[in-house]
Amino acid sequence: MLYSFKSGFHTELANQAEAIAAADDAASQHLNMMGLTKSAGTLLDVGCSTGRFIAAANQAGFLAQGVEFNVDTAELARAQGLDVTTGTLSDLKAPKHFFDAITMWDIVEHVPDPLTLLNTARELLAEDGWLWLTTPNIDGLFPQASLRVAHSIGKWPHPEPPYHLTQFSQQTITAALHRAGFDQVVVKQQSIPLSYSFGSALKVLTDPRRLAYAAAFAPLAVLGPLIGRGDTLLVAARPTVHAESINLREQHSEASPSETTATRSLEKLDIPSRSLQR
Repeated sequence: MLYSFKSGFHTELANQAEAIAAADDAASQHLNMMGLTKSAGTLLDVGCSTGRFIAAANQAGFLAQGVEFNVDTAELARAQGLDVTTGTLSDLKAPKHFFDAITMWDIVEHVPDPLTLLNTARELLAEDGWLWLTTPNIDGLFPQASLRVAHSIGKWPHPEPPYHLTQFSQQTITAALHRAGFDQVVVKQQSIPLSYSFGSALKVLTDPRRLAYAAAFAPLAVLGPLIGRGDTLLVAARPTVHAESINLREQHSEASPSETTATRSLEKLDIPSRSLQR
């Protein structure tokens, strides 16, 4: 199975202190950003892995639960006393508009039908709730510049199938959210940690091809967010009040998102992404 310990997926979160600490650091940063919109209430983390974010959210004042496709990491999360459902979002048993916040940290690019995922999240989210997600940016300066040469050395920063099934840009993730019934959509350009894109310092220094690749493209990865072309996107979205979910396959005109104080504050965020890529 692709998402399992047998395939090596997220095994580092079971017993590697460095990986666990990185997950906790990412959870802390995400919660700090979420504080601009919600600081308490019911929260659902989609693709919660071993539940590090759920645990942090509970400590911060949320009543958090999760859903996780990986049977192994879901079992680890439940062993910690966390409320985690094994499966996909459609397997979750919850009333409509039950959650005050829903999070998807590097999830939407992995699912076969991201539009259905967003529509389901819209149904589960309270009318005044917020959806938070991160996803790689296919239009980022670094991914676009490196694409032509990365395949020749077997390295590209944006994984392709079977893991990443859809590549999003700021425009396409915004359009998908609008059509799923999210009126306010705020997107922040960020950068994936260099160690994820290029490997550890030891790997870079001991591999001439990797070293040349990092020397050529690491500066672009740093520059990207500064010019609006980061290699990952932080997105906060709020549902349209009293509106039904809209099928992306239907053509329709899109209204301009309204602005709130929280929306304007979100646009000023400038925090490097530390999300663990799935």
